Parts: sequence; C-alpha cells; structure tokens
Amino acid sequence: MAPLVPVFHAEALPDHVNVVSRNFQERRRKGGPVDLKKCKLLEMVQYSCNPPQDGIPKPGVVVCKPIVRLFRRCAGGLTVETTAWEPIRIAEEEAQRKRAAEEATKA
Repeated sequence: MAPLVPVFHAEALPDHVNVVSRNFQERRRKGGPVDLKKCKLLEMVQYSCNPPQDGIPKPGVVVCKPIVRLFRRCAGGLTVETTAWEPIRIAEEEAQRKRAAEEATKA
C-alpha cells in the first residue's frame, strides 16, 4: 500500500517543497531553502483517450485529448509538479507589477 500523502492547497507548494515527511514526522530539507521560481520550468504532455465525461464513442473511434503538466527541476535533482501552482504564481506576479506601477504613478 502506498504511503499517505498530505493534501494541501497549491498556494502552499513553495513551503511544502522545503519539508520532508517521514514516519509522520516533518523536518526541513537538507541544504538551503528551495525557491521554485528559480528552478527550470519543464512541460510534459500526456493524453487521455476516450475520457468518460465525453460519453461512449462510436465503435472503432478513439478520441484523445492533451493534458499539459508543468514541472520545476531544481538543483540537487528535486523535481516538483507545479501545474496547479503556476497560474497562482503568475497572478501574484501580475498583482505585484500592478501595485508597483500604481505606486510609481503616485510618486
């Protein structure tokens, strides 16, 4: 049986990559803290063929849809799937740029 995996919101991903859980105990990852924004962004495309939400296809028909997955590969070999985190990161960066632009126009 696979070990239990904690469930957390995608916003908390940068904090979770810096923690290692073993035997229900958490400790900081060895080395310095990992900054996901500085890690190399990678993309992988998988395909889901005849997804159940599309109904039953005609006999002999196979319909496949692409599913894009995003990953960050950091120093030391750590690879983390960031598909759900990337839109949150982009929104935060845009909000910071917007605030900086507003402050610049006020000054």
